Amino acid sequence: MAQKLEFALYGMASHLKATDLRFKGLTAEELLRGDGTKTKATLGAIAQAYGSKFQLDGDELAQLVKDRNLIAHDYWRLTKANVNGGRSLENPKQFLLNFFERCNTWIRLCEGWITLAKYATAEQSGRLDEVNESPESLSKMLEYLIHTLNRTVYEDAENGG
Repeated sequence: MAQKLEFALYGMASHLKATDLRFKGLTAEELLRGDGTKTKATLGAIAQAYGSKFQLDGDELAQLVKDRNLIAHDYWRLTKANVNGGRSLENPKQFLLNFFERCNTWIRLCEGWITLAKYATAEQSGRLDEVNESPESLSKMLEYLIHTLNRTVYEDAENGG
C-alpha cells in the first residue's frame, strides 16, 4: 500500500518542474519498473520535496512516513522478536489495518489532486468541455479540496488568524 502511495506521489511529481536532482526526469513508469537505478528516493523524500506543492504535507503525512518506515525496518522486531526490555508494538494487526486505511486516504487525495490538475490544465487551454471524469474521480477531487480547505483553516487557527 505504501508503494502505491509512493507511486501516486511520483506520478504527481513528474508533472512538476524537478528542482530536486533525485527526481529529475523520473517518470512513473520508471518507478514501476522497480530496477532501483533511478528510484533512490524514498516515500519520505518525495513527501518532503513535493508535499507542500500538493498541499499534502503536515503532521499526518509525516506520521504515515514514520509508520511506513517502522513497518519496513522494525515491524518484525517489535512484534515477534520478544527481546527482554525491548520495545514492542501494541496491537500490531490494528496498527497495520490503520496504516492501510490511512494509505488509502492519501491515495484518494493524490488521485483527487490529479483530477483537479486535469481540470485546471483543460481550463487554461480552453478545452474544459473535453474533460469527462467519472463520479468516483469527482468524489476524490472533492475529498482533496475539502482536505486543502481544512488544512488552510487549521493553519489559520494556529497562526491566530
